[in-house]
Amino acid sequence: MQLQGKKIVLGVTGSIAAYKAALLVRLLVKEGAEVQVVMTPSAKEFITPLTLATLSGRGVVSEFFHSADGTWNSHVELGLWADAMIVAPATAATIGKMAGGIADNMLVTTYLSMKAPVFIAPAMDLDMFAHPSTQRNLDILHSYGNHIIEPAAGELASHLCGKGRMEEPHIIVEKLKDFFLADSPLKGKRLLITAGPTYEKIDPVRFIGNYSSGKMGFAIARECALQGADVTLVAGPVALKTPHSSIRRIDVESAQEMCDVATEEFARCDAAVLSAAVADYRPSEQAVQKIKRTADNMRIELSPNPDIAATLGKSKRPSQLLVGFALETDNAEANARLKLQKKNLDFIVLNSLQDEGAGFAVDTNKVTIIDNDSRVEYPLKNKAAVARDIVAHLKKLLLVCLMMFLPSFVDAQELNATVTLNTSKIQGTNTEVFTVLKDGVTEFINNRKWTQYEFEEHERISCNFTFVVDSYSDDGSFVCTLMVQATRPVFGTTYSSVLFKYEDKGIRFKYQPYDRLEFNEDNLDNNLTALIAFYAYMIIGMDFDSMGELAGSEYLNKAQSIAGNAQNLGDSGWRAGSNENNRYTVIDDYMNGAMEPLRRLMYRYHRLGLDTMFKNADGGRKIITSCMDMLKEAYDNRPLAYVTKLFTEYKQDEIVNIYSNKGGAEEKKAVVRILSEINPSQMDAWDSIEKSAL
Repeated sequence: MQLQGKKIVLGVTGSIAAYKAALLVRLLVKEGAEVQVVMTPSAKEFITPLTLATLSGRGVVSEFFHSADGTWNSHVELGLWADAMIVAPATAATIGKMAGGIADNMLVTTYLSMKAPVFIAPAMDLDMFAHPSTQRNLDILHSYGNHIIEPAAGELASHLCGKGRMEEPHIIVEKLKDFFLADSPLKGKRLLITAGPTYEKIDPVRFIGNYSSGKMGFAIARECALQGADVTLVAGPVALKTPHSSIRRIDVESAQEMCDVATEEFARCDAAVLSAAVADYRPSEQAVQKIKRTADNMRIELSPNPDIAATLGKSKRPSQLLVGFALETDNAEANARLKLQKKNLDFIVLNSLQDEGAGFAVDTNKVTIIDNDSRVEYPLKNKAAVARDIVAHLKKLLLVCLMMFLPSFVDAQELNATVTLNTSKIQGTNTEVFTVLKDGVTEFINNRKWTQYEFEEHERISCNFTFVVDSYSDDGSFVCTLMVQATRPVFGTTYSSVLFKYEDKGIRFKYQPYDRLEFNEDNLDNNLTALIAFYAYMIIGMDFDSMGELAGSEYLNKAQSIAGNAQNLGDSGWRAGSNENNRYTVIDDYMNGAMEPLRRLMYRYHRLGLDTMFKNADGGRKIITSCMDMLKEAYDNRPLAYVTKLFTEYKQDEIVNIYSNKGGAEEKKAVVRILSEINPSQMDAWDSIEKSAL
């Protein structure tokens, strides 16, 4: 139940699609959410409040006051109570009222008071949906930070066919789950889980095995998948169904097979949980035919199987976590701690056959989780609850592990920015204002605390802010072009890779020498500081993304929030729906779910590719080649997105250098084909890659 404990306000409006609200409520409740339905008066003509109240278990809110006793339904309290609001179906009339702030019913007043994210699922006839006024209102709502769930195409109530059908309830629920999973430490993490027994053949019909059912490992795999992880489940011979549709399952039989698969998969994973009960020994020889019974004693010579935990422990990178299990019958904790150290585990899950209800072939377990710093003993629970305890400990250590690769606690700020003011276009005016502005911006960028982390001096992110002043008036009005560039050092080298680069034209702001540069995220009133804050968060977020998969979400969301809230600052670069690519487009593209392959690429390209190239040139380059496939995936998902082309522009020289006289002809040809499709304007550069193979 991925929405367990989430409080959802469901707004239902007067549309024929209101009947879908019943299923939507049911699905939300099934996922563990608390649902409060708010209806417009006209919605009651399509579905009764009694139906929705019965399904939600809460009385439906529709009117401002209860006519019987005059008590007031507080839209303010609902706005504070909710974790999210969904308006489904959303009619053209309600969308217009929400965009215009026309608070003439309980639903719109609740929306205007809502502190939580709002999801809007339009439902109307195709011509109404396509009408410019509807599209403008949706653009306005999107610019305010609301999430628009695009309607589907199909047969409508008018019997016409086209776009306007409210999206199906199960898809709306999935989008809501994806939203809440975005902040999960497991979201996008690649996890390897081993589960079940192994069977070691004696002959074609007999084997050495154990009593493991695989239930514990399958429960862990399910819990990880529910929390957004990409799970690979390596299962021994068990009679269990794959516990979640997103889990990739690989079935094996023997310990050697499990070891081979686990070793290959672990290289690509962030963590592994080894819950399988692996046979320690196998018959030295396996009979080809069934061994016949004789009167004599039979002896089977056994050879040791590979130790999977020890094998993975030796290859484990500092950024990976490894979790083991210990099922003991005596000296349980001492044996578990010895295994923790010898096999280079990050923590171990101990359970004992001495505890009733724990161990093999039961639905419960009683475990103690031990790591180098702590020991937590849990009571007997069902295995699903035990899995939640184990995954909770894993998440805690993953966050600690991530912090080791992100800036840590030392006295320095995050950004090391060089600020330049180019005033060559300006003649015969007071130059003091330019000097003061440059110094003020430099101090504002470098001395402000942008994150909750502390950075070592050498960990500060290098960046350049170059303002080219196009015009200046004595009243302090500036028109500038800003060129922003951030770089990231490649570990173990003196080389720095361009992390982000963008030229932002036509920026307008006012600045006098006595002005203080102040920034308030909740009250954007200064175009200059909003602009700098936007790029600061963008740069920090992309740097974090390059250190860990999707690790920069918190700060990239801040950048996106600034772009959405800065509509009233008079700068076209903040506006959505512009015909030209602008800073709003850049962050909106980068944070779009369809562009997630590009965000994942940032980590793989920089951390796994560039950072390892100086140790292993071929290995690092091949990882970067796989990144080109991820870039193509993002491009295919959104061919018109500007940010994929932007990436190829500022990475052009680096990519050409990576493949110059390196790699095979087929590899280069594949890379060139992708880059040429995404950015054909740079064909000369891409051609030079392929020519270097000749």
